[in-house]
Amino acid sequence: MSHLTVFDQNNYKPRFQNAYEYLNNIKLEIRGLKSSIELEVNDIVCIVGISELTNILLTRIGICCLLPRRSCGFIPNESRNSNVLVIDAGNSIDVYQYVEFAKQYGLDTTQVLQRVVVTRVFTLYQLVHLIVYNLPKMIHKFNAKLILIPDLFDMFSQDQIDIKEAKLLIKEIMDAMFKLSHKNNVLFITSILLNKLLSISDLYYKTLLPLFNKSIEIIQSKSSDRITMK
Repeated sequence: MSHLTVFDQNNYKPRFQNAYEYLNNIKLEIRGLKSSIELEVNDIVCIVGISELTNILLTRIGICCLLPRRSCGFIPNESRNSNVLVIDAGNSIDVYQYVEFAKQYGLDTTQVLQRVVVTRVFTLYQLVHLIVYNLPKMIHKFNAKLILIPDLFDMFSQDQIDIKEAKLLIKEIMDAMFKLSHKNNVLFITSILLNKLLSISDLYYKTLLPLFNKSIEIIQSKSSDRITMK
């Protein structure tokens, strides 16, 4: 099996890890894609692609993180009270996909659905307010170690706001995410559907990706059904 490891783009040289860092790592084996993805708390990760596979991968990672730590999840073996927070920024949550992946990993679907806490926002400014002001309380309330935000920037393209204002709001969101990830030891994973953003401007694509310390790009072959990641 070939392996693909996603390294920190800002520090790509191998380094030694202490025991605390090692215990906070997760290594996800994505069957079918034949890839290995190494993620850890404090990461701000973006999954990029032109199809709904971006959100499907986001969902699978969410289920993987609900596994006990001995199975490469985030949950200590003696605890089951940690939850996944999902901020639905693009009205793209598929509950049945969570159920399907839970069954594949042999998890109790009822318990999984109880531990996946979904919050929907309907405007761009609700999204910003939730991440900046409400999310710290939610992380503490639900003992969350993973925050999933599918289609994080979809509302920016929908509302077609001024580029200058968009950049200010994006900075506010990213600053809050970086602060929360380090203060609360949580992992943020978002997705970006390029076909939505590039239909308006590739400025978002060029501006957004450098803001994340890790990114996963899903590439679908035009001549076949093969999927690769980089």
